Amino acid sequence: MSIPRRLGRLASGFLSTLGEDERVRERLRTGRERSETLRGAFEAALRGAQEELRRAEERRRAEGGGSSGTTSGGGERQSFGNRTSGWASSGTFAPLKYPPNVLSAYDRLGLVPGVPMDEVDRKRRDLVKKFHPDRFSDPDKRARAERVTAEINAAHDAIERHSRRKTR
Repeated sequence: MSIPRRLGRLASGFLSTLGEDERVRERLRTGRERSETLRGAFEAALRGAQEELRRAEERRRAEGGGSSGTTSGGGERQSFGNRTSGWASSGTFAPLKYPPNVLSAYDRLGLVPGVPMDEVDRKRRDLVKKFHPDRFSDPDKRARAERVTAEINAAHDAIERHSRRKTR
């Protein structure tokens, strides 16, 4: 008998004995109940957010203002600062173009998402010059500058990895 088959039989025997154990059954039941409760809470929060967004859109239209921001995707989107949110005006969820870690990296560098990579490089260079640890003689300021420089480099790396992933 092959090793994978033996392992499969061993695993199925282990699971069958676990299924007979009352503690395991109770644990699975409570876990299932928790997941159903969480799912209900998330669905209620989503419905509330959609309703709130719909009401805000209606108020804006009633006041005579158009949409506050549109994207090239064609659908209206609500704009907050220099980013557009992932909530379309129809009340359905539309995924963002960038993952959250990349958006926070753009924020850390003080850039708008989607700028060319050469501008990201230029901004990183300027910030590293400004916060380089060798510019500070006070140990506290130097430690802070090291931390900030590491954050700047990590943000640059996150943006660079994302841009490389998109081009593949």
